[in-house]
Amino acid sequence: MNSYKNLMSPIRIGKHMVKNRIIAAPVTIHSASNGETYPNESAMNFFVQRARAGAGIVVCAGAKLLPVTDDGEHAAWDLYKHNSMNRIAELAERIHFYGAKASMELIGIFDGGYVASEGGLLMDMATKGREIPISEMMRYKEAYAHCAEMLMNLGFDGILLHFGHSIPIAQFLSPLTNKRTDQYGGSFENRVRYLVEILEAIREKVGNNMIIEIRMSVNEFKEGGIDLEEGIKIAEVFQKYADIVQASCGMITPELMCRTHPCDFLPPNPNVYLAEALKKSGRIKSYVTAIGAIGSLEDAEEIIASGKADFIAMSRALIADPDLIPKSLAGKAEDVVPCIKCMRCHDSAVYGHYFQCSVNPTIGLMHHLDSMIKTAGEKKKVAVVGGGPSGMYAALIASSRGHDVTIFEKTENLGGTLKFATKVDFKYSLAKFKNYLIAQVEKSDINVCLQCQATPELLKSEGYDHVIVSVGAEPLVPPIPGVEHCINAIKSYGIEDSLGSNVAVIGGGQVGCETALHLAKMGKKVTVIEMRSELAPDASITHRGDLMDEISKETNLKQITGARCTGIQKDYVSYEKDGESHRLSVDSIILAAGMKPMTELSDSFVGISDSYWATGDCVRARTVEMAVREGYFAGINI
Repeated sequence: MNSYKNLMSPIRIGKHMVKNRIIAAPVTIHSASNGETYPNESAMNFFVQRARAGAGIVVCAGAKLLPVTDDGEHAAWDLYKHNSMNRIAELAERIHFYGAKASMELIGIFDGGYVASEGGLLMDMATKGREIPISEMMRYKEAYAHCAEMLMNLGFDGILLHFGHSIPIAQFLSPLTNKRTDQYGGSFENRVRYLVEILEAIREKVGNNMIIEIRMSVNEFKEGGIDLEEGIKIAEVFQKYADIVQASCGMITPELMCRTHPCDFLPPNPNVYLAEALKKSGRIKSYVTAIGAIGSLEDAEEIIASGKADFIAMSRALIADPDLIPKSLAGKAEDVVPCIKCMRCHDSAVYGHYFQCSVNPTIGLMHHLDSMIKTAGEKKKVAVVGGGPSGMYAALIASSRGHDVTIFEKTENLGGTLKFATKVDFKYSLAKFKNYLIAQVEKSDINVCLQCQATPELLKSEGYDHVIVSVGAEPLVPPIPGVEHCINAIKSYGIEDSLGSNVAVIGGGQVGCETALHLAKMGKKVTVIEMRSELAPDASITHRGDLMDEISKETNLKQITGARCTGIQKDYVSYEKDGESHRLSVDSIILAAGMKPMTELSDSFVGISDSYWATGDCVRARTVEMAVREGYFAGINI
């Protein structure tokens, strides 16, 4: 604990003593509401677990400002219904059980398609809304005050007011999105007026009994929007009412998602400087929270110790490893599962799937596992064929259940297709996850046989009880004349210097686009040729937006969509587009036409043991998330 003495130090906020500086930031999980207007057991357990893990303040997400009118509304907890209040009060009490403060996020999203002024974007980042009339504004102001008072009466210690990211309520603040011509638009004083009125109404109801934290975009990173100086000025206004100002940034537009929710196209902790700017200004008396993909207590301690912030908000890191805090405090930071910042947690919650994480396969199931997991029973002899992420994860889980596990890996290193991540500057978190898996295997009792080509005959002769096959996929080679002149995308990593200065990439899926971007960032002129009308349709929703934004900024990268490759030679590519033939002269050609599962190889291991389980890309070429999830399923069922 002494290693984190600043981070773990208590701090008083009015009537509340917060035990440390860690805020578990809110996350809306799909399982938070399946038609219920209160936190169901899955949601309840998710937020309570964050308190159990040691966060000082746990911010819950799910409460709606107005009465819920549609029982199917996503994550809508009703603070106007008596039967909902009982469960919401129980949530606060469960959080208090672990000495944490219970807070609730209130998000300023208006019903009826309303935004601050005509033409502002709704939460889908595409649809333009209509200007909210003053009568509705007053209704929402009263709703904010009602909800704050109700939460206080139900035992909550604080609220987080989401006034950032250009969500409808935040659009009042920005000169870019507030085009109103009444007393709530135009000048700086007018633009902050409505939110100040809301804050005054809340304080009138709750006094100093509640911690009020405001999330705001200190910088919107958009020309004509809130810049850093204006962000400090807004925080200066808010400090009269807010105990804590959370220094977030960006807007709800696809090109700014990576800034608002930092990904690996940015360096680690890219938004901390915003909190530091508030502190250094000397004008902000409220406590300041740093937020934005802060993934370790080591980083958090440095931020607090150096005076850059007073609190650290963490969310995705606590999803990737809910035990991040206790592991770190116990001196086992190397055992913390690193978040890869892929935004799968966000996409799965927002776009209609149950809650998922690429590196934590239990996150959507964790509160049901006790009834799902079978007793391990007697020690079994387990062979895992393939040392990629799926195989390693399966081996780790099986070994943790007391079984005798051996990994057979045909190459000289573990890692599988994740090996390339160490070569790419915008895959540093994925490389960290690969290294984490290898380190966990090395410190376990798992036997590792490198440069070992496992065969059905070998495994049968050695008497394995269970066989898990994770042999991966192989490149899909389309029937294009001259395709033998191509280099497979994965094999191009590490030999970039030999590719020359002009490179063509055949195939514009996620792998092709990321390979092209990597080469372009190294200074090569790269052309992507893709049959479909758009690039990377196979990428996850948020990552695709980040990837497309990064590609649009790369001057060395050209894209040709709606084009069919018709022939390949060593120094040129022929293709057809819009009925016309073209030839592109290049130094080398990369093939990224997809992968196909090695089903014939995986099927050859069927019948040689008591049980067989295929996982990862040899089932179907997909994502790290599915590789890890299937590896977990295989290991936990032995």
